[in-house]
Amino acid sequence: MGKYEDRCYETLKKGRCIVKVSDKTYICPYCPPKKKQYYRYEDLLQHASGVGDSSSAKRRPIVKASHRALAKYLKKNHVPVVSSSKLSAQEDTPSGHDDDEKIVWPWTGIVVNIPIQKSENGQSLGKSGSKLKGELIRKGFNPITVHPLRNYHGHSGTAVVEFQKDWQGLHHALSFENAYKADHHGKKDWSADTEVKYGLYAWVARADDYKSSSIIGEHLRQTRDLKTIPKLMEEEARKQDRLVSFLTNITGTKNKIDLYTAVQKCPCFNVSLPMDISSIDGSNITESEMGMYVDRSYEKLKNGKYIVKVSGETYSCPFCPQKKKPNYRYMDLVQHASAVANSSSARRTPIVKANHLALSKYLEKDLAPLVSSLKPVTQEDPLSGCDHDENGKHIVKASDETYTCPYCPEKKIYRYLDLVQHASGVGNSSSARRTPIMKANHLALAKYLEKGLVPLVSSLKPAAQEDPLSGCDHDEKIVWPWTGIVVNIPTRKSEDGRTVGESGSKLRDELIRRGFNPIRVRPLWNNCDHSGIAVVEFRKDWSGLHNALSFENAYEADHRGKKDWGANNDVKYGLYAWIARADDHKSSSIIGEHLRKTSDIKTISKLMEEEARKQDRLVSYLTNILETKNKHLKEMEAMCSVTSESLKVLMEEKDNLLQAYNKEINKTQQSARLHYQKVFSDHEKVKSQLESHRKDLELREVELEKREALIEGERKKLAEELEENVVQNSALRLAALEQKRADENLMQLAEDQKRQKEELHNRIIQLEKQLDQKQALELEIEQLRGSMNVIRELGDEDDDIVLTIIEASFKELREKERELEDLEALNQTLIVSERKSNNELQEARKELINGLKEISSCANIGVKRMGELDNKPFLEAMKRRYNEELAEERAVELCSLWEEYLKDPNWHPFKRIKLEGEEYQEVIDNEDEKLKDLKDEMGNEVYKSVTSVINEINEYNPSGRYATSELWNYGEGRRASLQEGVEFLLNLWNATKGKRGMT
Repeated sequence: MGKYEDRCYETLKKGRCIVKVSDKTYICPYCPPKKKQYYRYEDLLQHASGVGDSSSAKRRPIVKASHRALAKYLKKNHVPVVSSSKLSAQEDTPSGHDDDEKIVWPWTGIVVNIPIQKSENGQSLGKSGSKLKGELIRKGFNPITVHPLRNYHGHSGTAVVEFQKDWQGLHHALSFENAYKADHHGKKDWSADTEVKYGLYAWVARADDYKSSSIIGEHLRQTRDLKTIPKLMEEEARKQDRLVSFLTNITGTKNKIDLYTAVQKCPCFNVSLPMDISSIDGSNITESEMGMYVDRSYEKLKNGKYIVKVSGETYSCPFCPQKKKPNYRYMDLVQHASAVANSSSARRTPIVKANHLALSKYLEKDLAPLVSSLKPVTQEDPLSGCDHDENGKHIVKASDETYTCPYCPEKKIYRYLDLVQHASGVGNSSSARRTPIMKANHLALAKYLEKGLVPLVSSLKPAAQEDPLSGCDHDEKIVWPWTGIVVNIPTRKSEDGRTVGESGSKLRDELIRRGFNPIRVRPLWNNCDHSGIAVVEFRKDWSGLHNALSFENAYEADHRGKKDWGANNDVKYGLYAWIARADDHKSSSIIGEHLRKTSDIKTISKLMEEEARKQDRLVSYLTNILETKNKHLKEMEAMCSVTSESLKVLMEEKDNLLQAYNKEINKTQQSARLHYQKVFSDHEKVKSQLESHRKDLELREVELEKREALIEGERKKLAEELEENVVQNSALRLAALEQKRADENLMQLAEDQKRQKEELHNRIIQLEKQLDQKQALELEIEQLRGSMNVIRELGDEDDDIVLTIIEASFKELREKERELEDLEALNQTLIVSERKSNNELQEARKELINGLKEISSCANIGVKRMGELDNKPFLEAMKRRYNEELAEERAVELCSLWEEYLKDPNWHPFKRIKLEGEEYQEVIDNEDEKLKDLKDEMGNEVYKSVTSVINEINEYNPSGRYATSELWNYGEGRRASLQEGVEFLLNLWNATKGKRGMT
């Protein structure tokens, strides 16, 4: 297993297996494809470690080794880099989850098959929730609580696991489910029809668990709800929008919440403010002692004992008495401090001048960098180069909070965000009605709004640099939301007799131009007639109250307020307006009816208390968020430190391995160099020996040529002597020897021919006898020829007896030759008939095979597909790894793959071995890579099935390499003869005929 693990690790390092799909998603290359095959990095690491270290008998050693190699690869070679801007990425919604699937919320896990035992009183006892929680926490699932479910018998063997309600809790819940599913202890495995189940089974609760009639369903319906991921995301988005709007409505807040200002303004708290230092008698302080007081006051300002900065852009002087408008901008406060410090008035005491000098020094040295960093950088006008109006300018900003589109004919009033949305929508529109110039103008407007007119958030503005609550009676009841009343609106009679007047939008635009910034103006109608009265709605925050008070003060300054409207004058001209209060709300007029329907009466003190409570809740909420973020940050820093330490250790191990590798390489190169030198020296020695041997051979060749010349002369003399001394006995002896050799050659030839005929025609006995006769005649002919040669040697040509014997021999020879020709003709006829019979037998065999294909029988005689791969061994091997459905799918894929391998003519997994004698035989090459991998991964059964099919293809169809049909005797495991097939078919026909006769 160790070698296989190293091999898999090297394969992953070389990139032969795909692990990373995208920046955040990974897959396991050693698991079959599933519906949910994508993992995050942590989930895949947990999956690989869980499978690699699993003690289940279902996990084969190869599977465990490959998953351990994957875990090693992920830890060493594929650690993802955590971005500092994405520290909260763990809270994202998990990928690979079905968003439309209903899931139990808050996220809940279910654990079943908890071991229980009977107590003495008959109650069932099992593991406690705290013990199960500790086990799950050690595994990294971080549950909140684990609650065992109990019935009237006691412990039910079931528990519910509660996770956090955020996205991180869902991530832990899905990791919890995937871990048990990887060990075949998920919901499907629990529902499988197996007799005995061991260990815990767990999953995440969904709709079917919620609706079940079991104890789990009852508990979930009482304590949980069913929701989908998109619905939860919409609810969270609404909460975030409400939080953003709430933060936007908070005034005087930027980097921190100034509780001091809220307490100072709240009339229901009696807080002692810093004592006015100017009240101290400074008559006994001289000009020479002012430097000491300047330094002392400056240190107090630096230590934060005096509050100077009220909010993001407003400041106050801590050394001046409280006034109606105590807030300054930065430059105004600098100018104020310098003016008081350098004043020559006798009213300014030396200590007041010293305090203001210290304030000027503090503003210039300690607060100036912060102010300069908050100043916006001037940018170019992005509308330069666009189509301008006659005046050469476009009017975009109508007031502090209202804007208009200079490129639309209808001059509508927008807020900043509405105008940005309008400009982007028109600029990116695909409608044919929008001309290119119009789109370009609106795109330029959107760019200008984003870069040149980004407004400050209303919550960061000090509401026109003055306190909107100054001069108000905090205990006075006023209509909320802030509402103004406009009366004496001019009306006229229409043609149909109805009373009509100015529209609300026209009045609203007029009030906006005057800087009162109302949300809307609603004329009040009485029985389809304009009543000449309208209500003005302002924003619900303090800036809305400031606009409402400015609205009332402006009309009061023109003597058109509520008192002027109630004066007993005869005729009143123009509009009269005021803020709606308790008397207007309680009146029985059309104004009171409308206000009672749409508004309420509250005091400013009550509203400030509500806002203070909201601020306190916000502060606690933001504090909790900050603590959580700091905790996550510390955890990430700890993880980074651990990772850096592990990387350092890995780098040291890598350096050590590299050094050891270099040493081994140097040793190998040195030994190879010595070996080459030794081989080269041996080669030189052998070369010199061969050179000396070659010279010896040349000398011997010269000597042999001389001896050959001598032998040639002696040979000629010997030949002459032999010709002279030849006698009759020597001639007869030579003739007998020649005849004996001819007989031996003829017998050997006859045996060879007989063996070949027996191999080719072992079924035709008559033909063998004919061939034996032919061979006997040939032997006689050869003997006659030999006898004739002997006779020729013995007698002279003129001898009559010899001539008579020769003629008789020739006559007998011709008769034998004619018999031989007859036998040859008969042999050819028998060969033709044999081929014809063989063809007929082959056709009959084919027809018999085709007929038996259509008959499904379990008898011993049948048709077998030679070279066809059997799927059963593959299926059995896959069943040991996967469930039944997935095992069938994987078995079909693997069987199809090996069928393609068998059809490949370039793959020939055979080797030739030498038998006894000079014969060779082809056998399966066990060292073939494909066959070795198949045997290692699938086992001996699959390997035997594949090798038997390879042998069948090589025996029955080696050239075509495709499956062929063959008549087969399954009982004896061999090829069946035609006679056996015919007998089987006749027996089958007789049995069928007998059944028909019986019926």
